[in-house]
Amino acid sequence: MYKNTRITCLFILGLTCQFSLADETNTPTADTARIRLFGQNGFGVKLYENSSCVGGKSETVSGGIGDAFASFVGAASNKSIGMPATPNSEHPSARNGFLSKAFFREYAITPQQPVTITSSFSSNPGTNNSLECRKLATTFTPEAGKDYEVSLELTPTRCEQVINEIHATTDGVMLEPVPAVKAESCH
Repeated sequence: MYKNTRITCLFILGLTCQFSLADETNTPTADTARIRLFGQNGFGVKLYENSSCVGGKSETVSGGIGDAFASFVGAASNKSIGMPATPNSEHPSARNGFLSKAFFREYAITPQQPVTITSSFSSNPGTNNSLECRKLATTFTPEAGKDYEVSLELTPTRCEQVINEIHATTDGVMLEPVPAVKAESCH
C-alpha cells in the first residue's frame, strides 16, 4: 500500500532512523480509491469497507481510547498517504474544541465496492444547549482512481455527515458533494 517507507527515530544513544507512511505519488492507482476521515475527542468515526450497512469488520478512525486520549492532551497526529490537501486537511486545528485536537486519517479503499461511514458526536450532554448526533451512517460507492473526504459538519442545532470527492485543479482543489444514502444496520 505504501510505496516509500522511511523510519525516523531518535534514541538516547544517538542512533537515528526515519519512518514515513506517505505515498509520494499523490495520485491513487487505477485499482484503488482513497478516503480521508476526520476525528477528535468526543467524535466517534468508523469505516466499514466493502459494506453497504453498519456491522461487521470496521476500522475505528476516531473514538478509541488511545485516539481520545491523544486528542485530549493535544498529541493526536494526522496519518496521510499523500492525498491532495484541502482546506479541512490544511487547517484541522480550525475544528479543535476544548481538550479536543482534530486530526485526520487517510486510507486506500477498494473501488466499485460500497463503503459505509458512521459518525457520532455529543456536546454538553444533559443540558439545554446540548447537541447530540448518534451514529449518523451513510454509504456510497467510490470510483477507481478518485479521492474522497468525509467530515462531520456541526451547527448549533444539527449535525451532517458530508462526503466530497476531491478534484485537483490548476487553482488548487475543488470539493464536489458525493451522492450517499443512509446506511442501515446489517442485522
